[in-house]
Amino acid sequence: MRKLIMALLFLCLLLPAGALAQEGLWFSHESGFYADPIEVEIFCDDPEADIYYTLDGSVPTEDGESSFYYDGAFPLEDRTYEPNELSAIGGVARTQYIPEDNVVKAHVIRAWAIYPDGSESEVLNGTFFVGVDREEHYADVPVISLMMNSEDLFDYENGIYVMGAYWAEWDSQQESKYEDWQTQGNYSQRGMDWERPITVQFLPADGSEGFTQDMGVRIKGGVSRYFPQKSLRLIAREQYGKKQLKYPVFTDNLRADGTGLVEKYKSITLRNGGNDSETTRLRDPYFQQLAEGLGFMTQATRPCVVFINGEYWGTYTLTEEYSDNAIENNFGVANQNVIIIKNGRVEDGEESDILLYEDMFDFIAGSDMTDEANYEQAGEMLDLPAFAQYCAFHLYIDNVDGIFQNNNWQIWRARDTDDTAYGDGKWRFLLFDTEHSADIWGDGRSFSSDNLTAVITNDGSEHEDRHPQKLFYSLYQNEDFRREFIMALCDLRNVNFNTARLESTLNEMRPIYELLMRETYLRFGPDWIVRWNLDNYQKDEIEQLITYMRGRYDRYPYVLKKVIGFEYPVEATITVNDATLGSVQVNRTQIPLGESFTGLYFPEYDITVTAIPAEGHTFKGWTAENATLSDETAATVQVSFDKKFTLQALFE
Repeated sequence: MRKLIMALLFLCLLLPAGALAQEGLWFSHESGFYADPIEVEIFCDDPEADIYYTLDGSVPTEDGESSFYYDGAFPLEDRTYEPNELSAIGGVARTQYIPEDNVVKAHVIRAWAIYPDGSESEVLNGTFFVGVDREEHYADVPVISLMMNSEDLFDYENGIYVMGAYWAEWDSQQESKYEDWQTQGNYSQRGMDWERPITVQFLPADGSEGFTQDMGVRIKGGVSRYFPQKSLRLIAREQYGKKQLKYPVFTDNLRADGTGLVEKYKSITLRNGGNDSETTRLRDPYFQQLAEGLGFMTQATRPCVVFINGEYWGTYTLTEEYSDNAIENNFGVANQNVIIIKNGRVEDGEESDILLYEDMFDFIAGSDMTDEANYEQAGEMLDLPAFAQYCAFHLYIDNVDGIFQNNNWQIWRARDTDDTAYGDGKWRFLLFDTEHSADIWGDGRSFSSDNLTAVITNDGSEHEDRHPQKLFYSLYQNEDFRREFIMALCDLRNVNFNTARLESTLNEMRPIYELLMRETYLRFGPDWIVRWNLDNYQKDEIEQLITYMRGRYDRYPYVLKKVIGFEYPVEATITVNDATLGSVQVNRTQIPLGESFTGLYFPEYDITVTAIPAEGHTFKGWTAENATLSDETAATVQVSFDKKFTLQALFE
């Protein structure tokens, strides 16, 4: 016993503070950023174990070509001046920019031990940035270190990131020239055969605990798969270790059912910006944020910086991914009971579930929706107010690659109904990939364009199969839905896209993206941005975006007036006597607490306002000028008007 105690005391002198309580393997330093060179040691709970490690992101083995036997501490210094490796690999796209300068690099160390009895430890993973100023380069965004066998990405035959062998065969069969975006390659392939194992290390900016987890990775996206910087889908599976990622990836992502923060994810996406990849890069997260509070689900997003095997891989938008698990984690509907249809095909669920979608679609698109009995039945099948908002949203931002183009739409429901709020069997839409909008390829001045006439006058008969245009057109024939839709357009303009909110939301986002994108352009190009307009290109693109959104706010009510044939819109001002006592909901949109509200509405339709007292307070009534209320003492009233009016809710 005395010898054992002495041995333990001696071991305490050798190990860093707190190390004695650990099991398996651990490093002398935590993953993160270090201003000066460091000397890293690898410790094991059994001093007789043999430790192997790699520095290239591959998993260490006893006899691997990239594996080293650990026999003592080794120094880590700034790697930025080392030649680029992964960034110098060609064949990831037909048009590809190879960076001229060295990119930022980190040390990735993966360690593994064999114990004297032949058992093995789990792999230990670490990412160490030396001589890299985190705040200067990446401000307060998380850094994500991806570790994997580089051949899984870049191998000619089986690498998922390259054009590769699939492209060579496909290209040989083409009888005419094709555009870059039409190119098919290894990166175009889908399914489990094109998923590869990866280790994901998440490093928060504030130094708090992140996560390290083995997952699967696939290339994600449509046309954007041919971009040099590709979107990556990260998937938790039991075969890699854990069925879900249990970590609050998005610190402000509240469950849709209002029961707290989402803390579990089946999959997340590192998104390259899609169509916005070489313009602002922030369009989709911007619109996702502006859509919060509407009747359909939006995706949580946040900017991040990615490294692959220690080499800088640019700015991404970390994006919540829709799946049956995401629905469960947000709405409380068991994932086995969730059906998701994407662009007309079953994404999650059983193949036979498509019949439930087709039944809903065929009834609504094929029935007379002016018949109130039919419309009522439609409302049992589809969340109609949310669908009106969803369609209005796409039209307001002028998304030209969304539901009205039969692309980038998803819809979900619970297969078996129950008494819970979201287990009612109604279909509900999901918002994603909104960036092909707001005059993305123009100068930001097409904000007066009429994209409304085409959808309210087109019955969709020229479209084959179940084009969503047919669904919308049939419902639009019903006066109640038409009112929902027109009111949704007004509310979007007045609340979600009011000028103050447009400006404040963009002002929060743009400094980060402007900082991060400069380095991303230097890594991925394109060449003409790097050489001719590196410092101003993205700023100019963001200015064009805000020019469009300001113009849309000013002009769209008059586009709507002309198309619908209404009178001129009327200015409505709605306030509360004390913002600490309560707030007001206009139609289906709650005005943020503490804000007065000014918007434009058409006198042809009454608006509905609801007074919402804060906890411990009561509603006392309304005061109105130039407006008629259905009941001045009721919390919810109909307001009719024919000229500029004011309305105030009184609380005590």
